[in-house]
Amino acid sequence: MSDERTLVVVNPAAGAGRVARDWRRLAGDARRCFPFEERWTTAPGDATDIAAAAAADGFSRILSVGGDGTLHEVVNGAAGTGLAVGVLPLGTGNDFARCTGLLRPARPLLEGLARGGTRLIDLGRVHDRYYINIAGAGFDAEVARQVNAMASKASGTIPYLLTAVRLAFVYQPPAITITLDDLPPLGPETRLLVAVGNTRAYGGGMRVCPQAKVDDGLLDVLMVGDLRRWATLGLLPKVFLGAHLGHPAVDYAQARSVRLDGPANVALHADGEVLGGLPATFSVLPGALRLWTPA
Repeated sequence: MSDERTLVVVNPAAGAGRVARDWRRLAGDARRCFPFEERWTTAPGDATDIAAAAAADGFSRILSVGGDGTLHEVVNGAAGTGLAVGVLPLGTGNDFARCTGLLRPARPLLEGLARGGTRLIDLGRVHDRYYINIAGAGFDAEVARQVNAMASKASGTIPYLLTAVRLAFVYQPPAITITLDDLPPLGPETRLLVAVGNTRAYGGGMRVCPQAKVDDGLLDVLMVGDLRRWATLGLLPKVFLGAHLGHPAVDYAQARSVRLDGPANVALHADGEVLGGLPATFSVLPGALRLWTPA
C-alpha cells in the first residue's frame, strides 16, 4: 500500500489535550513509515468535513488520530466514499481499537499499518448518523449527555462512572417499546437502558454488548429492565467483565434492525454523541466501511 495517498486527521483536543502532545512526538515516526498529509481539527464536526472531502481530493485512506469521538466523526465523513479508515488510538477510551485488536503501542502500530491491508466491517446507523461502536437510549445516553455538558470537557471512564453513580439515585427509567426486525413488539415496558451494539464496549472498557462482532451483519441488543439505585450500581462492575448477561433484569438479542418507541425526552446517543430522542430506528450496514488494518 506504499503508493496510497494518506491523510492524517488529528484532534488536538482529544484526551484532554494529550493527543496533540503525543502526535507531535510520533509524527516523525509515522512519516518514516508512510508519506502523508495532515489536518488538525479546530471544532466539533471538523473531522467529518475533512474526511468527506478527502476522497474527492484524491486520498485513498485516512488515519484518525484521537479517541472514539474523533473516529466517530471520521467515519461519518468517510462512509460511502471508499476511503480506508485507520485509527491511531491516542484518546482516552479507545474502545473501538480495544474491540478490534488495534489497541497497541503507537510505533509498532504505525509500522504495521505501513505493511497493512484492509478489511470490510459493519456500521450501525440511527437518525441519519453512522456509528461504529454502540448506540442506545436511556440511562447511558443521559450519562453521556451530562458528561458531554461538563464545563471541563472531561472524558474517559472516571467522569462516566462518577456521573453514572450520581444519576443512579435520581434517574427515572421510561417505558420503551422495542421492536426487533419483524418480530412482535416488546412492551411498552420500563427500561433503564437499551444499547444497540456494533462492537462490544464503550466508556473505556465497559463490555455492554459482550457477544458483538464487527463483521457479522448483526446488531447486538442489550435491554436492561427497571433497576433503581443500588441495583444499578451493583450491575456496573459486572459490565466491565461482560458478566451481566445472567442478571434477571437483563435481556439480550441480535437483530438487523431495532426500533425504540417511547417519550421524546428520552436521551439517545451514538458512540457517546447525543443525537436527540425517541422514536429511533437502528439498522446495520454490513461491510459498509473499509478498515485499514496493520500487518
